[in-house]
Amino acid sequence: MASEIETLLDVAVIGGGPAGISACIELSKLSKLKIELFECDDKLGGIPRIEDIHFFGFRDLKRIYSGPGYAQKLDHLIRKTSVEINTEATVLKLIPENRGESHQLEVLSPRGLKTYKSRFIILATGCFESSQFPRVIPGLRPAGVFTTGTLLELVNSQNRKPGKSALIIGSEHVVFPCIFALRKAGTSIMGIVEEDSKVQTYAFPFRSLASFLGIPIYNNTLINGILGHKRVEGVELFNLVNEKISKIKCDTVVITGKFRSYSPLIDHSVIERDPLTFGPVVDNTLMTSVPNIYAAGNVLRGADMHDLCFLEGKQAALSILGTIESGKNEIPEYVSMHTEYPIRHVVPQKIIPSQIKSYRFACLHPGVSIQVLHTLKKAAIEAWSNDRKIWESRPSKLIANNRISIPIKQFDWNHVDMDRGIALRIQVVES
Repeated sequence: MASEIETLLDVAVIGGGPAGISACIELSKLSKLKIELFECDDKLGGIPRIEDIHFFGFRDLKRIYSGPGYAQKLDHLIRKTSVEINTEATVLKLIPENRGESHQLEVLSPRGLKTYKSRFIILATGCFESSQFPRVIPGLRPAGVFTTGTLLELVNSQNRKPGKSALIIGSEHVVFPCIFALRKAGTSIMGIVEEDSKVQTYAFPFRSLASFLGIPIYNNTLINGILGHKRVEGVELFNLVNEKISKIKCDTVVITGKFRSYSPLIDHSVIERDPLTFGPVVDNTLMTSVPNIYAAGNVLRGADMHDLCFLEGKQAALSILGTIESGKNEIPEYVSMHTEYPIRHVVPQKIIPSQIKSYRFACLHPGVSIQVLHTLKKAAIEAWSNDRKIWESRPSKLIANNRISIPIKQFDWNHVDMDRGIALRIQVVES
């Protein structure tokens, strides 16, 4: 299929979720820019469109919305701008060009295949959950196995019932909308399985809700196999403590959490990928290793809160506006950040000291953050550079697979070795 003649843009934003929409809204304040948004779905708003619970919008829009209400608000805000919106538009290929040249996009939509050239690009393609086979869960793939996203789409958008009885795998934050969706559909919840010794969300509300609804929680437990051929018939569990095998009858399995970046556009490109997040490596301006290509939101790390993604999209836009205003396109000196077990990853991975911002409440703003592999109590987070400790914090608890803000403004930057970088470590007192 031959593509149409190329279109020249100032900024191309790929992804119509909170990060992409907020970037467009901020960029549109400079009216002379030609901005286009590309979203592969037929509607804007991202995952919040199918999460029918009320906790959206607090940090970014300063009020509380339901998921669909939040998505509608974002759609309303962006349509008031001059941004050209392209839905059902899939970016097939991103071709980074040499420094100072416009980057190239190939986009397929109902209007055909079209080529764009854009001076700046923002990647905001989001993330996805790991399903059965990437997690190496034994068994066939019979009907009745869902990820949370598929479940929410089925129940909240299509008003369909996934099954009569369900077992939930995983206990990250996303377990809450999963429980509410199953309850809304009238599906019995046979239990929640977590391989770790502790749940991976806020323990008190989670256990209180499970107790109130009579949902068993199976900690230290692995899925030994999903039973059934045409349809799920049950699940075989293996307890890591007593090494006993048990079976639970159900016709539905919901696999939640373990999110990872959705970043196929950087495959086989010169954009540096982080092997831990599977997303692009960025500095604290959110620029990737290729000048004028930025990334924001869950493409950087897997699942994070929607409002922080919104604020991160705004941050990427402000970085672009700053570059346009200054007229400079230099790559400043940076220091690399890396992590050690049991830290899962750190984002951003590069820090430009001159771009460090100070926030009174770091947890309420996008910035440097880590995730840990296991929920830990009484653990010390430390930053080291050239065998010298430059910062330490002792939080009471670290929840696995959850954003943990790192206030890098508090680091002893006078003793940072710019060549050797900074290592983030955890000293575990109690797991």
